[in-house]
Amino acid sequence: MAIKRLPSTGDAPRATGVPDSLVPGGPADSAGFPWAGRTFDHHETAFEGDTGETPERLRLAVLNLRAIAAEAAAAPSAEAHWDAVARLADAHAEVIAALGESRVLVPMVAEAGDIGLTPEGKTVEKTQELSIVAVAAPDGRTVLPVFSSTAAMTAWNNTARPIPVPGPQAAVAAAQEEHDLIVIDAGSADLVYGVRRPAIAALALGERYVPAWADAEVVAAFEASAAAEPDVARVWIAPADLAGTLAAPEVDVRIRISRALTRPELEALLGRLQGAWAGETVIADRVDSLRVFPMLPDNARPAA
Repeated sequence: MAIKRLPSTGDAPRATGVPDSLVPGGPADSAGFPWAGRTFDHHETAFEGDTGETPERLRLAVLNLRAIAAEAAAAPSAEAHWDAVARLADAHAEVIAALGESRVLVPMVAEAGDIGLTPEGKTVEKTQELSIVAVAAPDGRTVLPVFSSTAAMTAWNNTARPIPVPGPQAAVAAAQEEHDLIVIDAGSADLVYGVRRPAIAALALGERYVPAWADAEVVAAFEASAAAEPDVARVWIAPADLAGTLAAPEVDVRIRISRALTRPELEALLGRLQGAWAGETVIADRVDSLRVFPMLPDNARPAA
């Protein structure tokens, strides 16, 4: 996922309990001591014995999700595809459940605070502030990046300080800061995973996550939205972002049109459906994002 850095949230300096020696920056810290073998024992937190590596349950959950997503994408038949999609819902749920039991690392960066002048007239930083980093998704929404390992965070930004927190606490922080998304291990080809708004809520509350496209109530709400539309033969939804990398919206909405429509007729129909979806609480609450595919009768094209 292509992301860009946003200005920091401007959090006031605070005592984090993280020693300066935990600031990553190569194979050794600023005193020359190697990172190899380091743990978070000296944080006096619940993370004693944590070596900064990716929690195993989380690693396996993401890898399993990727394997099922690849199977669904390459399925030789519709039956095989939908069989894989059914297992994919459980795979996404397992990733969120694994996050609920995992330690993640929230990156904080030191940024200049007050600027002053020395007696010699040189500009210097009088203070520094530790700020949580936010990034921007391609659609403009803000994202809280967190990492499963010190290696992944250092590869992303070798000046960031790793602040270890439980996964649910990161979800609460994202909600409080009004970040719509969390991305795990940004920049990692193997383990990057996007936690969307409904999944953030499930993670924060300790609930089982059900992707919108596998939620029976969401499916029913989309079907009901077209009940009064005689030109709609069927509405169904499917996963758009199989692997959960935020490379696409969450849900594909496919609309089977029963007859050839003029372009104004088609635009009016889609406008009514989108208005109905926006007013449906189940859809608004449980669907993070969607894209729409109107499917016209065979060989039909919208007339002028």
